Amino acid sequence: MNGDMSKLDRQRRELESSWGHYGNPHPRYPAQAQRQPIHRTFTTPIHPRREVDRHPAYNYPSSRPSTSGSHGHIVHQRRRNSYSQSTTLEPSRNSHGDGRGKESKEWPPRGYTHTAIFSAKEADHYVVSGASTFKGYRDQVQHAPGQYRFFAVMDAEHSQRTDRADFEHPAFKDISLTVTGQIDEAFPWVALDQPCMAYAFGKSPGTTTLCWRVGKSGSLWTEMRFGSNVRPQRMKLIGILDRLRVLEKGLNEDDESGMYRHLYDMIDDPERDTNPHYGTHLQISDLITVLSNAEWTDFSLPNNQVVAKFFDSQDQKRRQAFFHQLLLAVELYLRIHSREHEESAKRKLLLQLPPKVGWDLALAQRWLENMSISRSKASSSHSTFTFDLRSKKRQKEALRQFASTLKWPNMDELGYILQETDAAEKPVEDRSADAMSWFTGVTLPGPTLPWVLMNSLIDCDRDTGFSLNHLTHMRPASGFQYRAITYWSYQCIVGKVLGAARGVKQVAGWIGPCSYSPDLHRTECVLVRQSTSPVETRLAHQDIDTMSQRTDPLGERDKSYPVDDYDLCVPDEDEVGDMIRIEKLGFVPVEGRNASEERLSGEGKPWTFDASITFAIEGKSEKFLLRYDVDFVAAYPCHKGPHPLFWDFSYLAIRADEGLINITDWPYRRSHPRGTPPTTSVASSYSNHTAHSSTSSQSQSHRPSKPRDHSSASRSKSRALVPHQPPPSTGPSFETLEQVLVIEALGVSDNEVFARAWCAHWGLHALVADVKETCMACAVREAYAGCMSVVILTSGGRNDVGDEG
Repeated sequence: MNGDMSKLDRQRRELESSWGHYGNPHPRYPAQAQRQPIHRTFTTPIHPRREVDRHPAYNYPSSRPSTSGSHGHIVHQRRRNSYSQSTTLEPSRNSHGDGRGKESKEWPPRGYTHTAIFSAKEADHYVVSGASTFKGYRDQVQHAPGQYRFFAVMDAEHSQRTDRADFEHPAFKDISLTVTGQIDEAFPWVALDQPCMAYAFGKSPGTTTLCWRVGKSGSLWTEMRFGSNVRPQRMKLIGILDRLRVLEKGLNEDDESGMYRHLYDMIDDPERDTNPHYGTHLQISDLITVLSNAEWTDFSLPNNQVVAKFFDSQDQKRRQAFFHQLLLAVELYLRIHSREHEESAKRKLLLQLPPKVGWDLALAQRWLENMSISRSKASSSHSTFTFDLRSKKRQKEALRQFASTLKWPNMDELGYILQETDAAEKPVEDRSADAMSWFTGVTLPGPTLPWVLMNSLIDCDRDTGFSLNHLTHMRPASGFQYRAITYWSYQCIVGKVLGAARGVKQVAGWIGPCSYSPDLHRTECVLVRQSTSPVETRLAHQDIDTMSQRTDPLGERDKSYPVDDYDLCVPDEDEVGDMIRIEKLGFVPVEGRNASEERLSGEGKPWTFDASITFAIEGKSEKFLLRYDVDFVAAYPCHKGPHPLFWDFSYLAIRADEGLINITDWPYRRSHPRGTPPTTSVASSYSNHTAHSSTSSQSQSHRPSKPRDHSSASRSKSRALVPHQPPPSTGPSFETLEQVLVIEALGVSDNEVFARAWCAHWGLHALVADVKETCMACAVREAYAGCMSVVILTSGGRNDVGDEG
């Protein structure tokens, strides 16, 4: 017996030793001593923070890791390596095996008291380990002094800890183009399209990513003018097409004189007689100069990004000008990517190109990847050129998957058309310019691809008629109803809100199938009137530079950390609301509110509508107007949570079905001048929820500690508050963000739709966190990172009623 006990004790020690890297496992207590669920305590009001606590000086610009090698001293964010890892993250310390990450940690940790002090190593283990940490970068726009692009990433991002949605099909990756490297391994700052479209779609439908949210505040459209007046030599279309056909095999780099002769038959060599440009670097410079001429088509402009409108144009001059520009771009592309051009020099050049020339290279790359030209002689004086669509099969498969994911109501018709067995039917690529662009695969990166894809689907369904012929990327706040189903663009607030509904998917920039609206015709295009939020400001460069310091899980870094400066915050998953249901998706025409019956249902200009959603709540109907274009950001998953939250990250928690509808001044409350206490009147609408804070003893460290004294909050019964306009903000957004509203929208998916609709009604950007993947503390800190005043906690619906998305 003693031998057996010794063996058992030895095995236990070995097990504890092997798991030491992951921290102490949760102890097994007898049934009568099992720890009860942690009770969340809230105290009100929250005292204003001292500026030194959360807002460090920002006199140091944040430089992102370099891809050109010019900043070798900067530690590189190892995103590329983390994406290549095939390992699985270790199970969380608090895992119960049910996958739901139910809270099972205790605070203070076992062996510590509230008055204890963590060393730096202990604080890193108990507070930081597994928590999400965020860092902002800003890049100066080339050729535009004083203009910056903004980026945000999570430190040590893992393939299982990303906020981005996966590409459902390889063809959908064409929505973005990296200047160097593959799309799966790319950094957002090396993408041609800015903000990078690979980061446009969050993990849950209707959401985006933190990087996309931050990027929209940077310099997006910077007008640049170049003084080049150099023009190429005149060429006939037959000569242009024949040279393109030859270049499909690449340059003959061993024939230097041949490369020189072919190029300078098309453009002029300014030093032909004194110093002929045989060097590749000189030829590259000459081609850039020619392509910088303002007479060429600028494909960086959104209205020029449906490429088939040029190469399939009935206008002979327009078509020839396109192929001439394409030929010069292909010549430049092949020289930049020649074996003579070193990788470091190539990356540096590509990142410094004028945007107009960069988009010419994107066109050349997409053409070479997807198109092939063959020539056959009809006679001694006539030749026929044929375009071969090398990616047509792939594009068909992607279109089928796109339609299937969105549960297209006429899949049989689509399948019949895509088979192309009926000689009486048009080839799919000849049905429109959008269809030609999609099935050839020559789609430029950026926001155009979702519209090209959806219009191609509509073109392949004859039952849609002419009513859906008005979708365009130039009017992105739109969608349509078809056979009692609505579909919405990712840029339309209706889709962003309904993305949380049961059964709704997001694929390649489209959200559906969504709720039917009785206010629309059976088949109708819809333009939605939506405005910019009046209370949310654009991020400034100070918000980006200080992101890492402002959102550090430990607060201000020090040698020691009081245990009582942190607390566990967890939502109540035992009691979730089930009283909210979507009642109606409504639309009111903007032009002539009494003329809805006279609205065009066939060919003609689509109407613009005001959108709203009506909810049924405990026998009452409540309507929210979807009037503001706000973002819902998918939260990064954390690991080994829940994590403790530093006291200075102030938040207010409330359930979606208990008082949220009564909050009418949250957009203004958070914008009071710094240094004055927040108004407490907002808490009057809900008596069971107060701001998070708890008392603490003063720390022996120089770090600021939690305030001890709290005055009582006003709890009047007034339903609505008189809003006051916030003072105009000219500084960084974090200076006005005093508190985050945490909406617990657990349970049925309609709770999350309700929370999103509330945000769209008041104009508030929000972070959406699935409590199965992200703890409440990490979600609150990410909201501070992106300067968002709302967090929506969700559980992805209820699986017991088939409500999970």
